[in-house]
Amino acid sequence: MEYKIISGKGWTPEIAVKELEHNVNLLIKEGWEPIGGVIVTSFNENVYQALIRRKSGS
Repeated sequence: MEYKIISGKGWTPEIAVKELEHNVNLLIKEGWEPIGGVIVTSFNENVYQALIRRKSGS
């Protein structure tokens, strides 16, 4: 299994969320699965999502 954390960045939370949604959707098409909820930081406008990709046959 592989594990990855990706982020969305923007001048506003709305822009950051849209970027994260786009990136998560691209990775879902490559076999990645989001796990857990979205992480929102209070010190910047970034949002984060953890994903896993299972090995073939798992």
